[in-house]
This record gives sequence, C-alpha cells and structure tokens, in this order.
Amino acid sequence: MNNDLMCQRCNVALEDLGEYNFRTGGATGVGGMLLGGWNQLAEGKVTFDLKICPSCRHVDFYLRS
Repeated sequence: MNNDLMCQRCNVALEDLGEYNFRTGGATGVGGMLLGGWNQLAEGKVTFDLKICPSCRHVDFYLRS
C-alpha cells in the first residue's frame, strides 16, 4: 500500500518540508507593544506539517494531530 500524499494538481508525490508553528491570538500593533512580553500569554500555537509538490511548487498544510 502506497502511503505517499499526492499533489491534487500534478498527481506527483509530495515532499516533506517539516513542521511550522503558527502563532494565534494576542494583541497586535500598539496594544501588543504596550503589553510587551505579557502579550505572549494570550497567544496560542498551531502546528502544521508542510508538504510541497516538486513539480508545481504548491504547498499543502496538514494540521498536526
């Protein structure tokens, strides 16, 4: 059984780019500057696995479970 994820555009096996952490929440702009380091307490983090098609260079994001 082939377990490779395939590009929906090219039907080519996707290559792994590793994981990426996106920061969510928190205050931005002047509010974030005024809060300084305390601003990070309100932030969350969502981790994705990134996959890229070597043919068309499209990147897919897969939520880590």
